[in-house]
Parts: sequence; structure tokens; C-alpha cells
Amino acid sequence: MSLNADIQRLERYDETTDTYTLAIITDEDHAAQVELEDGQIAWQSTLRYDLLHREVDATGRVRYRLEEIPPERGGEHRLVSLIAEGGRGAEFSELVMFGKRLVTFDDRTGLVCEIRNENQLVPRQILMTGSGDERFKGFKSEWATLWGDRLIVGSHGKTAPEEWVKILDRNYGLASVDWHERYQLMREALGVGERGYVIHEAAEWHPYRREWLFFPRKVSSEPFDLAIDERERGNHRLVIANEDFSLVRTLPIGECVPERGISSFKLVPGHPDECIGLKSVEIGERTESYLFCFNLEGEVLQEDTFIGDYKCEGVEIL
Repeated sequence: MSLNADIQRLERYDETTDTYTLAIITDEDHAAQVELEDGQIAWQSTLRYDLLHREVDATGRVRYRLEEIPPERGGEHRLVSLIAEGGRGAEFSELVMFGKRLVTFDDRTGLVCEIRNENQLVPRQILMTGSGDERFKGFKSEWATLWGDRLIVGSHGKTAPEEWVKILDRNYGLASVDWHERYQLMREALGVGERGYVIHEAAEWHPYRREWLFFPRKVSSEPFDLAIDERERGNHRLVIANEDFSLVRTLPIGECVPERGISSFKLVPGHPDECIGLKSVEIGERTESYLFCFNLEGEVLQEDTFIGDYKCEGVEIL
């Protein structure tokens, strides 16, 4: 009997693996629009590759170390999309290995694309906001994870249409499910109250532990205020829920840096209780991205490591 895709993903490498290739994708918002050589307007994103080394010292302590691959050695590629909504496109917010396919999600248009040959985008589905029947508006995809043989895609959960999730099968067949109760249970676990909010951009299903792991980017017990949100609402608490969300708890990971919030994280194949993650800063025109690593006991395995002055919102292990 073949293994489900979520198990296969974690068993692509075993516990002896100590070097991984990362794919990291940018969401450059308004800066994504470009003019091609033929004069055509398009939208672009950067896909970069890096190496991640897992090192164990004489005491058994695990540390991770990032090694950047220079652009001239194939460490950076341009992805170009000709599809936009409201004059914006190619705002890719997540990366997931779905079987042997690297899949990304445009949080502006709702496009789901396979990435082939390092720089070719192949559209496979268009997700629409909410149930899909409400408005002609692309789904604001923010997080995605494998659950069995299905791909679960979610939004930030701040408003009712963004509490729906999209479920894609291996052939990109689509179902929409309202997750309002699950988002509400996570808000309650984080203690934000009726006036506050939680913004999600990172989640993983853990098939061995049968648990949902959500790492909110922003958490606030006060109403949304953009200037305050950008500088002060970064979060460092991981939300851990059992499969049906009947038990939800939180776990602090390292120290909170209020201007940094988690935009993506992944379980490490071969070491499934260890994770890599991205943190991003977005204050006015200033953007920064950092990579960090941690385990599910709450220990930081790599401190925040600066990777660029642009906003990276998706990471995956190839």
C-alpha cells in the first residue's frame, strides 16, 4: 500500500540527512509589476535556492546553518506571470512539495501554479474567496500544507471569507470548507478576546503526531491599526491542535521580536520534530526577511538569520 503524500514528504530523507536544499519565494506586492522586452506588462517574483546544514556537536546539541547559493551558481531565478487582478499579480505566499511537484500560490489572484524547470509557472487552479460563490475575487492564499493525499490551502483568518479553506486533491479537484470554528478556537487559545485579531500565514499538518501546527504572524488583543500592527504585533507562539481541534494549546518559541512575524514554516524530512521557518518585516516601504529553525519542544536551533531586504513568504525543502 502506498503512503499518503504527507508521510512521503517527511520520508524523502532519513535521520542521516544533514544537508538540505531550500526553495524560498518572494511576495513583492506592488514592486512585482514589470515591463517585458516586448512591451508587455507582467508580474514577477524571485525564487531563490539555499543550502541548509544540520550540525550536531559533541554534546548532542543540534544547530542549523544557512549557506546561500550565489545567483551566478543558480541560486536565484525569476518567475513571470501574465495573470493579475486589479493590476497586481505574482504575489506568491507559500511553497509546498505536492508529491514531486513544487506548488506555489498567488495571494492576489488565487492562482495555484506548479513551478517547473526552476522558472516556469504552470497554472493548475484558481481559488476564489470565501466559499467560492460569493464574489469574483481571488482567494488570499497565505498558508498550505499536506493532509493525507490532499493539499489544504488557507487564508489569514481575520475576516469571515478568509476563514474558509480550500482542499485540493492530486488532480487539483477543489472543495471549499468553512473553518470558522477552528480559527475561533485558535483565537481563544491565544487569548485575544473579542476586540483582538490573529493573522495566519504559516501552518503544517504533522502526520506522525496527528496534530495541526499554526504559527500566526500577528497576534493582538486590540483592534487592527496598521501602523501599530506593522511594528508591534509580531508573534512567537506556536499553536498546536489535535486533529479535530478539540484540544488546542500554545508553545512559545524563542523571544518575540515585535516587528517580525512568521510567514512560512516546514517540518524537516528525516527530523520531523524540527522545523525551518521564515520571518518577515513589513513597515511602510521597508521589507526584510529572516530564516530561523526550531524544534517542537520550543528550542531555537538557529537564530534569526537575515536573508534579504525583500519579503519572502514561502519556504520548502526540495
